[in-house]
Amino acid sequence: MATIASPSETSLYLNAFDKTIQYDGVMKTIDDDYWTSDIVPILYPMWDSDKDKLELFVQYKDGTSKMNKTKYQRNQKTGAFKWVSYQFDLSPFSDEITDMYTRVIEKWTEYRVGQENDLERALAASFSRTAIINWTKVTLIRNFLLMDSDWTQLGDAQLTTDQKAQWVTYRQKLRDIPADQKSIPANSVIFPVTPTKYAKMADSLDYLSDVTHFYTIPQSVYSKFSTRIVNYLALAIGTIDIDEMPVVRISRPNSSIEPNTGDNTLDDILKMIDEGDFGE
Repeated sequence: MATIASPSETSLYLNAFDKTIQYDGVMKTIDDDYWTSDIVPILYPMWDSDKDKLELFVQYKDGTSKMNKTKYQRNQKTGAFKWVSYQFDLSPFSDEITDMYTRVIEKWTEYRVGQENDLERALAASFSRTAIINWTKVTLIRNFLLMDSDWTQLGDAQLTTDQKAQWVTYRQKLRDIPADQKSIPANSVIFPVTPTKYAKMADSLDYLSDVTHFYTIPQSVYSKFSTRIVNYLALAIGTIDIDEMPVVRISRPNSSIEPNTGDNTLDDILKMIDEGDFGE
């Protein structure tokens, strides 16, 4: 039986038995309806037929290709018919292989985009149903605030020396949130006001030296970031290796949920969101 090709070696891997396609390192299991309506017409009858079935096709990054098929044939000695696997010679079909490769990638991309759009809509609907603030949302908002203040660390930022120092302090306070406040409920986490907000307060106290320089997340702030959270989660769930996500892992320790492979992934994720138990 064919094994999954290494993403580092392959450009495209298609397993017709499992109905899986791996392109550019991302594996997708194609649902039966889409496989029948969009993938089969590309393969049939040249590459896949009733008695000469396609097992797998691999397009390597070095430009070479490989195809395994299985043929229903009669044993000349016993007279019995059985399926026999063999490697199909692709050398006479370079143009046809290029055409198949291009069309499969187009359909794989179409399928992936459709999946991500469906996921994003479902996530958005789930987020709109609940106002639960959990640590996943806190961590994501913290990271978005860091991203939004990256410009203050550029050499040509139009800031005074004191202002730059305040922004450094602000960003460090954001980074310290998980470590400093991990023992309290997520809805009690406090965030520092920005130096811009502090300047408008006309406060004589040093920046971030008083409790009035911090705030908890009201619904208005959560709503501001909800679209960004949904977009991020939709993108992250579609990645090949969920553990390499740059912000927060979308899984729980010892969880059996694997976002890229499980048939019930979306339902599991939405349930975790609704229960406020989504993330570390």
